[in-house]
Amino acid sequence: MAEASARQIEVFRMVMRLGTANRAAAALHVSQPAVTQILQQFEARSGLKLFDRLKGKLTPTPEAYALMEEVERVYDGLDAVQRKIVALQSHEDTVLRIGSLHAMAASVMPWALAEFQRSYPRTRCLLMVDSSKVLREALFQGSVDFAFLGDEADTSGLVSSLFYQVPAVCVMPAAHPLARKPRLHPPDLRDVPLVGLSASDPAQRRLQAALEQAGIQPRFVIETPYSATQCALVLAGAGLAVTNPLVAREYVALGLRCVPLEAAVFFRALLAFKPRQAQSRAVQEFVALCRSCLAHGLPEGSLLEEPLVAL
Repeated sequence: MAEASARQIEVFRMVMRLGTANRAAAALHVSQPAVTQILQQFEARSGLKLFDRLKGKLTPTPEAYALMEEVERVYDGLDAVQRKIVALQSHEDTVLRIGSLHAMAASVMPWALAEFQRSYPRTRCLLMVDSSKVLREALFQGSVDFAFLGDEADTSGLVSSLFYQVPAVCVMPAAHPLARKPRLHPPDLRDVPLVGLSASDPAQRRLQAALEQAGIQPRFVIETPYSATQCALVLAGAGLAVTNPLVAREYVALGLRCVPLEAAVFFRALLAFKPRQAQSRAVQEFVALCRSCLAHGLPEGSLLEEPLVAL
């Protein structure tokens, strides 16, 4: 016995729902004889008598009602699939799990998240802010979909690329004498109290190397792991700081002045994924938003890499 076609099942369902071949033909945009012929073919293929025909009227048999129950279950499933497709297209009920180093969380991330939520209000975003080491483990454990890491991160076993590289700036209160200079050089920092990053931070090591090469013995009075804390301490009058310009620009409105530093000191961030993990459209669109927010007002000499291809 040959299998019934999808078209035959569709016509059968429409006749059962609307009651007559004429109504089914109008709904399907075909002729009434075509509906009658397809129903006959369906009965022949299924080996079932589905309708009694009396004076041109179709009366469903008990077999037709039993079959209709199963057909409706199939169509309900198809409707559910279509609803899911629409939901996925709009990121409806999606959970986006983001890992971020502190510098990104204090600069790019708030703007990117706000913009993403305006476009996809039904997507729930989970933002995990921690050290690169903790975020690396979160990637392997599946706690985050992707992560922005510092360049000190161990990326072995991950798929990663450079997300940005930005030259450092020296930050100070707007009233500070050095704030009038268009650029600073290492000798300008001689005997100046400095708020430094942690000694293990790659940017801090680059700064110390640049100062030593210039014959400057830096005077670090405070050490902190975060660029945002550096900026807050500078505003409070604790000293000057060489810091991440992406974070520093968020404090300009509060009275902070950012002056480029002529030295080989820069800040990097990496974008990392777990290997062989396909990235959703929501992930790809959010990363693109981060890139767009990042590109706004980047200092001269910055590098912004092309997005990763979905894995």
